[in-house]
Amino acid sequence: MNKHLSTAIYAIIKPLIGLMFRNGVSFAEFSRIAKHAYIKETEKELIASGEKASTSSIAIITGLTRKDVAALRKEALPRVEEGKQKNRAIRVISGWSTDPDFCDTKGQPKILDIQGKQNSFEQLVNHHSGDMPYKALIKELIRTEAVEIIDKNKVALIREAYIPSNDENAKYDVLGEDVSLLISTIKHNIISSDSEPRYQRKVSYDKIPAELLEDFKVLANKENQLLLLKLNAWLAQHDMDTQTTIKSDNPMKVGVGVYYFEDPCEGQEVKND
Repeated sequence: MNKHLSTAIYAIIKPLIGLMFRNGVSFAEFSRIAKHAYIKETEKELIASGEKASTSSIAIITGLTRKDVAALRKEALPRVEEGKQKNRAIRVISGWSTDPDFCDTKGQPKILDIQGKQNSFEQLVNHHSGDMPYKALIKELIRTEAVEIIDKNKVALIREAYIPSNDENAKYDVLGEDVSLLISTIKHNIISSDSEPRYQRKVSYDKIPAELLEDFKVLANKENQLLLLKLNAWLAQHDMDTQTTIKSDNPMKVGVGVYYFEDPCEGQEVKND
């Protein structure tokens, strides 16, 4: 195996193993998930290259037995729930932040009546979320601390992002989606012959005083939020689910992710907290 790839795999799975340990996931369970992924991705690569994805060919490539491959191909794949409510909530927050009907003259989200036919939360949900009942959605946004109720009949957006702050399982959904998208981008940039790779950058310094981290967090949060709101506004204007005049036979999932990180400097002792 390429030693650089081996090092990368080790670095990727270390924090995952920490989460698995916390949740009592055994090596046997992890191995079974990995076998499923090996089989599925090998099958996809064979089909993409025009080859037959037979049980025998998958077994030869992966090193698994034909018996294992045949049995696992019949089993249901480990799947994250589709998260329909999460996606609807994101769309509603996005519409609230960008749709002129629900923003004031400065472009800020208005305080809305909960019910009503004009510029209300009910109308916002109908316009940007389709078939999701507005009462169910407002409960979800209250639960995730994205909105607050004012005078019992009005609602204000207090956080322009859908963050499952108190739902650990929802955070695992985010882990599965966001990390896989990042790895997919890096994989594309490694193996693709495109002259222009997908955008993937970070800024990082390894000798910043710990006393200054809070200042940088405030700066990063502010600037990142402004960037994401700008990109979100463009995507919302071209989304086929909300812009019925836009048609395409080839819709794509597209976006940009931003994240903050901090770690001790290399060689610095890590406190066992």
